[in-house]
Amino acid sequence: MKHWPLILAALAAPAGVWTGAQPAEASRAACLLQSDLVMFQHEARGFLEHLRTGNDPAKARQLSHWLEDHPVVTLRVRMRRSGMEVYEPLAIRLVTQQKGLLQVYNRHGNAKAEISAERLGTAALLEEFAARIIPLPCNFAPDQKQTAATPAGIGRIRGISQETAIASSLSVLLLAGGGLFLAERIARRHRRRRRRHPCSLNCSLKRNRQTLRAKLVDISRLGAKLRVWQLPGIPDLASKDEVLAVLPGLEDIPALVTWQNADYIGVKFSKPMAAEDLQALLKLSKKAAAAPAAETEAAAASTPAGLQA
Repeated sequence: MKHWPLILAALAAPAGVWTGAQPAEASRAACLLQSDLVMFQHEARGFLEHLRTGNDPAKARQLSHWLEDHPVVTLRVRMRRSGMEVYEPLAIRLVTQQKGLLQVYNRHGNAKAEISAERLGTAALLEEFAARIIPLPCNFAPDQKQTAATPAGIGRIRGISQETAIASSLSVLLLAGGGLFLAERIARRHRRRRRRHPCSLNCSLKRNRQTLRAKLVDISRLGAKLRVWQLPGIPDLASKDEVLAVLPGLEDIPALVTWQNADYIGVKFSKPMAAEDLQALLKLSKKAAAAPAAETEAAAASTPAGLQA
């Protein structure tokens, strides 16, 4: 399971308190956090290099896995508990930016993602992040007298009792475990909704008072890919056009055109399609695909042997 490192790190917190080693445990938590942040900037650099060169697509998957394993809420909690809250805005800004770039990359490819990275100043932000995080000593102890402008100026960790430390550590553990569980459930549900199924059914798209003949190519609960036949005198569909998808056996579905090329378009439904409606469409598609084969077999069976010869 990809979340075991975070869970083990959370489990280590109360264990250190029971042995009476609060300073050592605080240092260990800060060290683990710094290691995770350094790995994050490494993965982000690799992804940025992939956008520039097109080499090593695995970098995108590695960055995506790191972001899935380190939810923003959990990362905020860890930074504040380690006394690194002065770096929190920079870290969260970079995390949010990387998530956005991955979305652009997955939907539109390298070129548009690289343009977005240049527009957002991702390279400069990575340099600033690395310059502030990497030089920190693994066992640093934030000093209240230092200012936030210095790399270690993040305030002294106040002394706390064992009872308070135990309660806080257990609270963080429960919150982290609950957050990971919810994040995994949400991610799994979103993957199910986004899963595309091949589907070959005639349909149509309505735009204003115009009706365009179309055919489904694949479909998910969130959207579909279609081939559209343009009629003479009717303007081509364009991105962000609002349409009504008229699918067999279903009510008209409001949708938005998200992309188009010479032969196909992609639409995003205004709300997720019900799972039952999706299964009904897939069954219709299978029946439509099986019908021509059955007709061919029936025609062959009814043909006299002499004619077949």
